[in-house]
Amino acid sequence: MRTKSQTTRSAWSVVIAAAALTLGACDAVNEAIDAVDDIGNDAEVYYYVSAGTSLSVGVLPDPSGVLLPSDDGYADVLYDLIKPGFEAAGAQPRELRLIKLGCPGETLKKLVEGGSCPYLAGSQLEAVVDFLEDNAGNIHLVTIDIGGNDFRNADCINTTVDVDCVNAVSADIAMELAPVLAALNTAAGAGTTIVGMNYYNPYLASWLDGPAGEVLAVQSKDAAIVFTDMLTTTYATAGVPMADVAAAFESNNFAEMAPPPDELLPVAVANICAYTYMCDTDPLGPDIHANRAGYRLIADTMEAMLP
Repeated sequence: MRTKSQTTRSAWSVVIAAAALTLGACDAVNEAIDAVDDIGNDAEVYYYVSAGTSLSVGVLPDPSGVLLPSDDGYADVLYDLIKPGFEAAGAQPRELRLIKLGCPGETLKKLVEGGSCPYLAGSQLEAVVDFLEDNAGNIHLVTIDIGGNDFRNADCINTTVDVDCVNAVSADIAMELAPVLAALNTAAGAGTTIVGMNYYNPYLASWLDGPAGEVLAVQSKDAAIVFTDMLTTTYATAGVPMADVAAAFESNNFAEMAPPPDELLPVAVANICAYTYMCDTDPLGPDIHANRAGYRLIADTMEAMLP
C-alpha cells in the first residue's frame, strides 16, 4: 500500500515555491520564438502551439527533486503522436513544429496581465495571440490548460472543504476563462483546432493520511466536480473541445478498489498515485505534477478530442 512522507498540504506549499523555475523557462521560450524561421527545406511549416501552466511545460522533478521543464510533458507527447500523420497527409511537403508558450505557476490573471514569466509580448496570452496572428493560416493546433492554479491558490481545500469558497472560485475562473478562449478563437481563426482540458484531483492523495484524510479525499471529489462542471460549461460555450482528464484519471471512482498491489485503495486514489508524484516520498514528492505516465494519459485524452 502507498505511503506518504509529508502531508498533502505541505506538498502544495513546496509546489508554490517551485514556481521560481519559470524565469529561465520563459527566456528559452522567447528565444525559441525569435528563432522560428525557414530551415531551408521545401516543406511548408505549420505549428502546434501549447499554452497554459507547468503541465503544458512538462515540469518534472530531477533525481534530486528539483522541478524543471522537460520534453516529456503532454504537449511533447501529443506532438509526437500527431506529427507523422499531419505531415504525411499533406498534398505538398509540410512540417509540423511545436511551440511551447506555457508558464509554471500561471494563473488566469497572470496569463492575461503577465507577472510570472517575462514574455517579450508582455503576457502569455499576448505572446500566444501574437504568434497565432503572425502565422495565420499555418496554425494546426492550439492546446491550453489554465485554471488549476487559480483553484489551488484559493485554498478552498485544506484540512476541510470550504464549499462556499469552491463555488465562488469556480465561478470566478469561468468568468475569467471565457474572454481568454474568445481571444484564442479570434486569433486562431476558423480553421484551427483549439483543445482545452480539465484537471485530475491531487487532493485525493490525502486518503493516505488516515481516517481524516479519507474523509477529505471524498469531500475533495465533490469539490472538484463543481470546478470541473464550471470548466466544462465555459469551454462548451466557447465552442472549444475539452479533454476530460478528470475522467481519464478516474478521479471520482471510489466505488471500485484498485488491483494489487494497491487493492486497499479506491481506484481514484491509486490513480493519483500512479500518474503523479503526490504519493511519492522525498526527494521526488509529494508533488502535484504528473509523471511521465500521467503526461502520456493527458496527451492520449487530448488526442481523442482532435478531428
